[in-house]
Amino acid sequence: MLVLALSLLLPTGHAETPGITLEDAVRLSHENPSVAAAGSAREAARAGYAQAWPGRLPSFSLQGNVLMYDEAQEMALFESDEPMDCTGIPDPFGALCSSFGEPIVVREQVTSSVTAQVSMPITGQVAVDRQVAAAKAALDAARASERGVVFDAEFEAKDAWFGAAQVEAQLAIAEAQVQSLEGRVKIAEGALAAGTLTRTDLLLVRIALSQARHAVVQLTGHRELAYARLGVATGNGGSPLRPAELSQVPPREPPEAGALSERALAARPELVAMRERVRAARAASQAASWARLPSIAGMGAYQHTTGQGAFGSPDTAYVGASLNWNVWSFGRAAAGVTAARAQAEQVAHQLESLEAGVRLDVLVRLTALSTAASAWATAAETVEQASENLAIQERRRATGSGTMQEVLDANVALVRAQSTQASALYDARRAEAGL
Repeated sequence: MLVLALSLLLPTGHAETPGITLEDAVRLSHENPSVAAAGSAREAARAGYAQAWPGRLPSFSLQGNVLMYDEAQEMALFESDEPMDCTGIPDPFGALCSSFGEPIVVREQVTSSVTAQVSMPITGQVAVDRQVAAAKAALDAARASERGVVFDAEFEAKDAWFGAAQVEAQLAIAEAQVQSLEGRVKIAEGALAAGTLTRTDLLLVRIALSQARHAVVQLTGHRELAYARLGVATGNGGSPLRPAELSQVPPREPPEAGALSERALAARPELVAMRERVRAARAASQAASWARLPSIAGMGAYQHTTGQGAFGSPDTAYVGASLNWNVWSFGRAAAGVTAARAQAEQVAHQLESLEAGVRLDVLVRLTALSTAASAWATAAETVEQASENLAIQERRRATGSGTMQEVLDANVALVRAQSTQASALYDARRAEAGL
């Protein structure tokens, strides 16, 4: 009932729906919002790596100060209201003596200073290196995840395209059956009027026609939904699209299973991403472990100062080292290391589980392709046999040795065989794309 209601509500104009080739559907699938989200995640990981790697470099700071005091600070070597008597003392000692009574500027009213300082972590370099490695692994994982999302979007577009093509094929078969039964109804009505056919036979044909029309209505609703799904898969928000340039090439034989699993284990994006996450988790665990040690850093500084008077040196410089170790946080750091190691092991076990799932996935998709290819070949033979059987039953009915029910049964068998062949063809196409 839901499909019947949707078929009445949704537009059914096949010709008005834009067509799209399989190649264009795959290309447009890159505009899917999930692909854009994966791209944003990759850019975020790139920014995280850009934030992490400068930690290997020394830190440099440049600081400038300008201070204005209420007045200059002065001092005199000898406090006296009278100037010192330096007569008779030869120069240069006489000039020096006369200056002892004058005020000496210790600090001017306006002072300024410029300080440049460089600090380089020593023991922290290992932890920083592990943090950078974790950020790089996270970036590689994001790139692999983005590739996986792109592949998933492409497969979704292919699956939606083949799904819509499959519904179209089924609908075409159902519509052909309706046309055939409409012709049979007219023939049966004429035969009934001529007295060569019973009322029961006419009713059987009309019932079969009603059932065929009902199937057309259901498949029409499925087709419109398949068109909308194809629109979603190509990133247009669900505007209906129909498959164009359909191919009836028979399914290919499935490839050998030998190297498929190894290829999948080496190249599947989700596995590549998970391996990078394992590497990132282990690097983060190592960084947390090194963070428990004391932090030793080497440093050097240069300072230029003005306005400090006669006793201050305008240029000073020093080199040294600093040690920082908060022993009270050791327990918390140790707990952090334990948590980081547990998280790394968790991701490693997830990788093992994912690898097993990939092996099974390859087997399932390979089996699906083999099954669909075999079903198509069997259905092709069945279509020929069902066509021949329908012709025989029609001749028998024309000569009076057969019944209308036998003709209708043969017609149903032919339609079922055609439907099975069409389904097997596009099931194989899906399996090929998935494999």
